[in-house]
Amino acid sequence: MSKGIGAHANKIAEDDHTVIYEYGGYNLNEPEYRNADHVYDGTITIQKNCFVEPEIHEKLKKMPSGKKKLITKKIPVPVHYGEMIEDGRIVVENCSNCWRTTGDDFHIDVMVGHLLFYIFLRYQEEGEIPELISYNV
Repeated sequence: MSKGIGAHANKIAEDDHTVIYEYGGYNLNEPEYRNADHVYDGTITIQKNCFVEPEIHEKLKKMPSGKKKLITKKIPVPVHYGEMIEDGRIVVENCSNCWRTTGDDFHIDVMVGHLLFYIFLRYQEEGEIPELISYNV
């Protein structure tokens, strides 16, 4: 069953050093945060050096025909985006529909953590910075 919360981000700018997303969240459980107009007024600015390449695992596998085939797998590695926020490589401006923030000094929308996780995961899986990302629970 759905909790009725989520967020969506669209890439609005990219250059050689930076990627900027606009984002908006929603919480269907609280009328003032429903975001029925789909307002994306928060920003997430990420330095490109934050994007980590996945580990590449290769192995020879014997096929039923007797031939050997090289199998390559991309293994996503953990990205420590909390540290990147602390050192300023990721900058977040909360959206107007932020209903809960982190308990640290930065007071970042909790939905941004989920969006960052999926941005970095999709980058490692597909090899490209995603144009849009969403998180719905």
